[in-house]
Amino acid sequence: MFILVGVFALNAQANSQYPHQCTGDFDVQINQHSSVRFDDEILLPIKVQAYREGGPCIDTLIFGAVDAGPFKLKGANGVELDATLLDTNRKPLPVRTVDGRLSWVVDYHGHQRLNLWLRIDGHRVITSGTYSAALMVSSRDGQHNLVQKYLDVGFYMPAMVSIHVSDSDSSVQGHGGHYQVELGSLNDGARADWRLSVFSNSLYDVTIFSEEKALVHQQDRGSQIPYEILFDGDRFSSSSMYQRSYQQSYSGKRRFTMGVVVDDVNYQRAGRYRDTVYVTVTAR
Repeated sequence: MFILVGVFALNAQANSQYPHQCTGDFDVQINQHSSVRFDDEILLPIKVQAYREGGPCIDTLIFGAVDAGPFKLKGANGVELDATLLDTNRKPLPVRTVDGRLSWVVDYHGHQRLNLWLRIDGHRVITSGTYSAALMVSSRDGQHNLVQKYLDVGFYMPAMVSIHVSDSDSSVQGHGGHYQVELGSLNDGARADWRLSVFSNSLYDVTIFSEEKALVHQQDRGSQIPYEILFDGDRFSSSSMYQRSYQQSYSGKRRFTMGVVVDDVNYQRAGRYRDTVYVTVTAR
C-alpha cells in the first residue's frame, strides 16, 4: 500500500505542474501598420500570447526561417532585407542552431504574453516595393516541439524622393526648396553653376521648366532676354520644358550639375531681370 500511495503522489505532482490539457498552443501576430521607422532601421512589432491551456508547459519559443538559412525578407528582382529579432527592450535575441536551422531562441516560461520586435536593417537603401517572408514559430517543452506555426511577414516600402542644393555653392542662396541664383551684371556669356543632390529609392523623373520662358525686366515685361539651362550634361532653351528619367543608384544618392547661361544681352534695356525655374523630382 505504501508503494501505491507513493506512485499516486508522484502522478498528482506531475499533473499539477503540466496538466494533461496543456497543449503548448499560442497566438502570434505582426502588424506592419504599427511599424516604427528610424534613419537606419525599421521595427515591426510582434505580439505573442499563449492560450490559457497552452502556456504552462512552454519553456521556449523558437523563431526562424522556413528554410535552413538566415531569415530574410525578399522583394522583387531578388532584393533581400536582413532582419533581427529583438526582445521587449529592443536587445538582439541569441541565434542558435535548432533542429538544423538558424533560429532565435526566446525564453517564455513565466510569461503570459511577450512583445517582441523584428528589426529590418535600413543601413543601405531599401528599394521601394513589397517584401515578404514566412516566419516559423515553435513552442517547446525542454527539447520537444509542442506546436509549430507559420507567420506571413509582409512589409511595404513606399517610394521616396528628396532634392536639395549643395551648401557649398556661393552663387546660390536659400533653403527649403526656394533658392536664388545671382548672375550679377549681365554680359554675353554670363553664367552660374551649382550642384543638386537627389535621393530616391525608386525610379524617378526630373522635370525642369521656366515660369517666364525668359529673363523678364521687372518694370517692363516686354523686355525679355532668352537664356539656356544646363542640367546633367544637357543644354536647352528656357522656352522649352525638359524631362528625363533616371534609375535608382546603388546608394540611392546622385549628384547633378545645373546652371544657366545668358548668351546675348547686347542692346537690352538696363534694369533688373528675373525668372523662376522649377525643378521637380518625381518618384515612380
